[in-house]
Amino acid sequence: MDLEEPILHLSSKKSKISIILLTLVISIIVILGTSESSSYNRVHNGLEFYTVKEGASYNSILKNFSLHPLQEVMLKIYIRVNGINVAQAGHYYIKNQSWKNFISSVNNGDVAIFKLQIPEGKNLFEIKKILSESNLTNDCSNFNCLDNRFDFIEGTLKPETYFYKNSSSAARLLQQSQEEFFQLANSYWLEKSSNLPLDNLADALILASIVEKEAGNDDEKPIIAGVFLHRLSIGMKLQADPTIIYGLMPDFNGDITKANLKDRNNPFNTYQISGLPPTPISTISQSSLEAVILGMKNDYLYFVAKGDGTHKFSKTYEEHLEAVRKYQLN
Repeated sequence: MDLEEPILHLSSKKSKISIILLTLVISIIVILGTSESSSYNRVHNGLEFYTVKEGASYNSILKNFSLHPLQEVMLKIYIRVNGINVAQAGHYYIKNQSWKNFISSVNNGDVAIFKLQIPEGKNLFEIKKILSESNLTNDCSNFNCLDNRFDFIEGTLKPETYFYKNSSSAARLLQQSQEEFFQLANSYWLEKSSNLPLDNLADALILASIVEKEAGNDDEKPIIAGVFLHRLSIGMKLQADPTIIYGLMPDFNGDITKANLKDRNNPFNTYQISGLPPTPISTISQSSLEAVILGMKNDYLYFVAKGDGTHKFSKTYEEHLEAVRKYQLN
């Protein structure tokens, strides 16, 4: 018997095993590389968000996308190899996101964060529209969730930018905004000027909202507040166009007519009523609060817009008429 034959046979068998193992290793490397490469593909070219439901698995998530069967398999391998097994419920960004980033976000619970801005000088009609376009859950219909301590809701939300998760409570966010505003307003009221011709904080809020709408910049707010405080102190009508406009909301068409100016049925018509209107007319910035509550009347009684965001202030009606001719009639 030839001893070399078994040796050659054994050697050939080992060589085949080595080839098989090498092929297997290469195949695994290729598969892992392909799965990793698949994770860099975009999740979706059209959708902006995707909601992971409570109890969802990655298999069920992948099924919701129109994936090529091979890509789906590769992503499942990527998820398994990386030890990813937790899918946290929530609303996630997917626009321009890779599967790698999306899967990581779902695993870590990095849900989408939305922004709601309550601007200065906006009324409740406008804020209601802002809320309707948000991702908040509307559980504060017509602002009935808010504190009515002043017998009005208008003007009691703090102008601020708020951040929230999808379907968060609108009521909770609005209540937070209102409470922050009350704290700010009360802190100013405690420091009010001793000769302020206003009976209470509610009156200060109403006047501050008018200053908010009239002033073109923060620098002029103390002067405009002083004009209105002067008028109130001598019993002169405020004659503020923004109050008339508010009384015509939500159907105001952009033009104040002579009929609007003469309308005694508009409780916000400060050309006809004496003193302050019944409620604020917009949200109120900190600078407007400060201008009114910490302010003092000045010698001016009139002001007219100059067309550049500033105003010309006058002490007499004759000076005012001259300013109107110069800045309004030319």
